[in-house]
Amino acid sequence: MSEDGYLFMRGVAPKDEILSARRDILNLCKDAGWIDSTHLMDGKWSGAGPFTEGEAPYMNVYKEILALKSFHELPAHPVFMNLMAKILGGEVLLHNRRIGRVTFPNNVNQTTAAHQDYHYIRGTSDTYTVWLPLGDCPIELGGLAVLRGSHKAGLIEHRMHAEKKYAGHGLDDDQLPEGTEWHAGDFQAGDFLIFHAYTIHKALPNLTKDRLRLSVDNRYQRKTEAIEPGSMGTHYNL
Repeated sequence: MSEDGYLFMRGVAPKDEILSARRDILNLCKDAGWIDSTHLMDGKWSGAGPFTEGEAPYMNVYKEILALKSFHELPAHPVFMNLMAKILGGEVLLHNRRIGRVTFPNNVNQTTAAHQDYHYIRGTSDTYTVWLPLGDCPIELGGLAVLRGSHKAGLIEHRMHAEKKYAGHGLDDDQLPEGTEWHAGDFQAGDFLIFHAYTIHKALPNLTKDRLRLSVDNRYQRKTEAIEPGSMGTHYNL
């Protein structure tokens, strides 16, 4: 973590709980008409939308996702809390602002740009994100790429990307630290990334024809350190 700014964990997360959250979210997507319900767990896109965060159809479903017990409890699982206690070297505070993503195909322009989480979360810079796909996530489904070693550059001023409907602030190629390289790959259910609040990362586009990508982002810090009050609320105050 100190050298690269991230850790990739293979098969460590609780798979049963991941698949339970996936099933609950896909049931909401089915009710909204977003997926073909014939094989629910495949998350096969129905052709509705594509919808993006901030748009009413998306936010109506997202409000229901945030209320799911399985979604809320997953990041508090002992696997994550114990691991973060080792990394942080102290008692862990899990941010209440649980974040979920439903990423549609055929929506490449809205892929989240390169950024540092600290730009959005503030509080202590010694905060870590766990990015967890809810199910298998081959690279063409749109996983996450991290810029190895980029946390050493500290916080970089973000620029506004007006074309983005959400997460509009990001970093352009000319702002990226020299000597760093993007790392990405396939994920299987149970794999996840942990990275520092200064580590530059970006979403990869969902290039499949007909699959939704489901993922969650959760933040962890020491209980004794500063926190931005908004991090203890719900996402979008929903």
